[in-house]
Amino acid sequence: MKKIGFFGGSFNPPTIAHFMIAKASIKEFGLDKLVIVPMGDKYEKSELISFNLRYEMLKIAFRNIHNIEISKMQQNQQKKTYAIDSFREISKKYDKTENYFIMGLDNYLNINKWKDSEELLNNFKYIVFKRNDIEIPEFAKNASFLDISYNISSSDVRKMIKYKENLKEVLNEDVVDFIRKNNLYNQEK
Repeated sequence: MKKIGFFGGSFNPPTIAHFMIAKASIKEFGLDKLVIVPMGDKYEKSELISFNLRYEMLKIAFRNIHNIEISKMQQNQQKKTYAIDSFREISKKYDKTENYFIMGLDNYLNINKWKDSEELLNNFKYIVFKRNDIEIPEFAKNASFLDISYNISSSDVRKMIKYKENLKEVLNEDVVDFIRKNNLYNQEK
């Protein structure tokens, strides 16, 4: 049975950390494919730029990895959706594969506060990337853990862009060019 990972997030912008997490998930868990799922424009996140711009940056950032697909599943989202809605939709569409949802430990620790949390915890499998030295919770029965040392937040990167700091170690060079060309994140031309 094919193994597919689903990595959701705002990717605002996609960082080197996102790239490293995707590559490590594919390699360490033997994923046949990884689907990147950028959140739609109704996602409640500050400074969120349009889906189409984030989608283009993801295509640029991941273009050299053959088994990655950038999803448009959330592109025309008309209302706020919850993780459970996306997980159910993915499970229905990919019903003949073994599916893993990739997320940070900080999000996984809060999953019991999400809509339909019992279903989320009992019916789905996870690849959870650790952040800092946070303890693994006892309820982590359907989770596998990924040790990764990259801990770059997109909000910190947006500040770096705004203040014209060196982005070489946090963003793909072509993504930086795209950001500059399109004058994203309140930078001056």
